[in-house]
Amino acid sequence: MCGLKRRDSPVTPGPTCRCLLCRVERQLSGELASSITTYEAIRGSAANGLGDFASPSHVLSHLKATQADPSSDELFRELLAARPVEPQFVETLMILAFIPVLHGTVRRIAKQQLQLTRADITQQALSVFLQVLRSEQLEKRQSHFAFAISRAVKRQLFEWAGREGNVHEPRREEQQDPLPLMHDEFMERQATLRHFLDRCISKGLLGDEEVDFLIQIKLDGNTGGEVAELNSTTSNAVRQRMKRLLAKLRRLAGTASLRNHVAKDFVPEKTG
Repeated sequence: MCGLKRRDSPVTPGPTCRCLLCRVERQLSGELASSITTYEAIRGSAANGLGDFASPSHVLSHLKATQADPSSDELFRELLAARPVEPQFVETLMILAFIPVLHGTVRRIAKQQLQLTRADITQQALSVFLQVLRSEQLEKRQSHFAFAISRAVKRQLFEWAGREGNVHEPRREEQQDPLPLMHDEFMERQATLRHFLDRCISKGLLGDEEVDFLIQIKLDGNTGGEVAELNSTTSNAVRQRMKRLLAKLRRLAGTASLRNHVAKDFVPEKTG
């Protein structure tokens, strides 16, 4: 099983991962390195933030290091604006920028859905990513691009994996009766939680980074170790961040009518 690379790690010789996504990453990295002329054309087409970066690799390094940072919004906006002119270059760069997100999501689904092959999950992940990148919703967006792309890709990919897993997994008769009740209860809790979080976001009580972190842990089901690896940090740092966020949510829930629902679902768990 392949491990995620640190975002700022240089490429060094030695054993390399042979998973499909890593092979795609190496191929696209080669294409990006040979696209200097295309990049210079985009860079010089107008006064924009790309002028601060001498090469596509510099842009990529910056995006990987600041994906969830608002400072990346300008670059994402300019790259997406250039996509109709140079779609292959922009999509290659965007895929490479989101490789850590795709890698972590593919690995998580592979653990959850043993019936699905990693190659199939990877192909679907790339397909979903391009669909999101070309969507009308993203075209209309003006900010928080990394958060929106990551969230949409994860949601669609987990939904696809759930459907595919149900198709391939044999059903046991004794599970037929309790499942509807469990599903209804789960959906009700999810709707309540989403309503609560939406209210917090709309009032500016929660930031996009905090919501994305909750999605990674509570909805996508990533462990603290996986989130730590994805973000080049430590499991302890992830645990401490989750504790602080849970405490904040409890304070917010204490002032709302959703106290019981929220407190029940956001009980501290071991995250790594």
